[in-house]
Amino acid sequence: MDEVAAYGGLFAVAFAAATILPMQSEAALAALLMNRSFPPAMLIAVASLGNVLGSVVNWLIGRGLERFRDRPWFPASPAKLDRATTWYRRSGDGRCF
Repeated sequence: MDEVAAYGGLFAVAFAAATILPMQSEAALAALLMNRSFPPAMLIAVASLGNVLGSVVNWLIGRGLERFRDRPWFPASPAKLDRATTWYRRSGDGRCF
């Protein structure tokens, strides 16, 4: 298997799995680890980078969500968005500091 394809595919799957898409990046990582043709540390680094960058995409989506609340194509009604915002504020934002 071509190294660039293996690392690129692992990155893409890990990135997609960390966004709102329902994917399982662990299966791809496990398959490549079982192949033993690639250094485990490099595979874990590539998968971690994909997951982190996918999470950043989710964070950016969340940061800009409010500006679309009154658009007709927006999938959540203003009432649902207000309810989610209230729950989020009550539950905390997850900061450790």
